Amino acid sequence: MTQPTDIVRGGTERNASTIELFFDLVYVFAITQVVGFIHGEPTFTGLGKGAFLLFLLWWTWSIYTWTTNWSGTASTKIRLFLLATMATTLVMAMAVPRAFDESSALFGTTFFAVRMLAAGLYWFESKGYEEQRAAFMTFFPGSVTAALLILVGGFTEGATLAWLFALGGAGDVFSALYAGRGTWAVDAPHFAERNGLFIIIALGESVVGIGLAATGVDVDVTHLVALVIAFIGAATLWWAYFDRAAPYTERRFSELTGQPRGRFARDVYTLLHYPLVVGIVMYAVGLEDVIAHPGDLLNQLARVTIAGGTALVLASIVGAKYRALRLVSLERLIAAMGLVTLIWVGAGWTATVFAGVTVGIAVVALSTEALRSWPQLRQPAII
Repeated sequence: MTQPTDIVRGGTERNASTIELFFDLVYVFAITQVVGFIHGEPTFTGLGKGAFLLFLLWWTWSIYTWTTNWSGTASTKIRLFLLATMATTLVMAMAVPRAFDESSALFGTTFFAVRMLAAGLYWFESKGYEEQRAAFMTFFPGSVTAALLILVGGFTEGATLAWLFALGGAGDVFSALYAGRGTWAVDAPHFAERNGLFIIIALGESVVGIGLAATGVDVDVTHLVALVIAFIGAATLWWAYFDRAAPYTERRFSELTGQPRGRFARDVYTLLHYPLVVGIVMYAVGLEDVIAHPGDLLNQLARVTIAGGTALVLASIVGAKYRALRLVSLERLIAAMGLVTLIWVGAGWTATVFAGVTVGIAVVALSTEALRSWPQLRQPAII
């Protein structure tokens, strides 16, 4: 039985369900684990490993977003699948701090289990929907191969582990690109909302980082100024995404139908939201030094996490806007390049001054952009 291209099994124009919000709570813990991993290995190698672990976590979350966007969450069977996945993801998140050494086997095993649960759910829920089953089969072979590489890598060590993990991550990206050959039915408003909620999770880590770093420090003017600057920075990252970028992207998303809609979801959300999340988490990592030691000089890694993380957020949104609207946000692009330069220019500045200039550059860019109107889009198509 063939179903219409743009009709999803779980219904359209849905809001995120309570079970989906509950599901996201596990990833709050998972991101906290990644931040702790980077703090435990405060080197550029540690930052790279943390970003890779974040990619694997993001990929598992994203696959479930695709799955529940198609299936909905109304049935008891689907909710049980999600609860089983949550329990498995919780164990996977617990293994994150030692994912490259003694907990690698546990991490690889639970990662593979989470992926197979998602695949099984999509397979069962696409029964009777021939086009969706065909689309799923453009993704599944490459996806399961990538997950197997992570699984096998978890039972190795050293360079072998690193190579197998890297190949698994690359395989996931390739499988997503190849899956563009299929025609995926996507409920655009629900899909956009789910991705926006993950951005909130990442921003929440920044707020939590501010609170934890402020615990135990002296309540004086210097620390209060640093605290305020750090919060304004987190609020600016929220502004950068939710003020214009998110609603315009969703409206453009809703205008599309058929194969272009699925490719848009893959490119703008699944792929381009990942560096956006990394940038927010990097900023959260850098906040600890700013708040704990506002009058000290920052080392290069801290400057990269603060200014580089903010730049990555702005650059990711520039890329998403170009993919969505074929327009370039010059203000954000110039600000991102300025922030990268700041990593070296601000080497002799105190933590408070460096963070303040970083936030100031982002605020000026967004304020300048706000003076210009974005193009009017057509009303979203009714699907």
